[in-house]
Amino acid sequence: METRGALQNIRGAVEGPSLTRLKSAQEVAAQVRISAGRLNELADAMIAPHIRIDGGEPLFMLATLKKYVSRHMASVCEGAPLPLYLRPIVLTPVRKEVPLSLAAIHERLCECPAVEVPPCIYFLIANEAVAYVGQTRNLAARLLQHSRDGKCWERVLFMPIPEAELLRVEAHWITALQPPLNRNRQDRAQLENVSVNNPIQSPPF
Repeated sequence: METRGALQNIRGAVEGPSLTRLKSAQEVAAQVRISAGRLNELADAMIAPHIRIDGGEPLFMLATLKKYVSRHMASVCEGAPLPLYLRPIVLTPVRKEVPLSLAAIHERLCECPAVEVPPCIYFLIANEAVAYVGQTRNLAARLLQHSRDGKCWERVLFMPIPEAELLRVEAHWITALQPPLNRNRQDRAQLENVSVNNPIQSPPF
């Protein structure tokens, strides 16, 4: 019985994987995109498929390891549709010289993207309704001020308008829409004065 078992073990060794096809972790790491250290770690934990000869370092069959990684370690992200009102932000590395005081972190700095918005009438949207109408020559600064003042909104829409027409067009839209955050007596009086002096017969622009 012992002889038969020994012969079976020998037959298994002979019919097993070819020794010439066994690779070290360093040899297969790049092809399965896992570091050699991580492969050895997985082998020591008896997770990754491997072979050891006389208790030596773990050796791998590349084809077998690829199948294992693909089946058990690879995850697929199919992504999600980008909302139409969002734009991806692309960080731009700094191309020009920076002040000497920032030289030590030059490689970590990014250029702030230039975002120019023309003079406009803007609408703060909350709960799918217009909550506020305003006019500005600097939309980013105006929104920051609104945020500091405690106004809340979900979206901002704006309509470019010639600078000379800002007050007149703003008055029209506030009168027409009656946004809740515009209900201020002083503002209303000023707007009514603008509307009287510059009547609008139809929606402008």
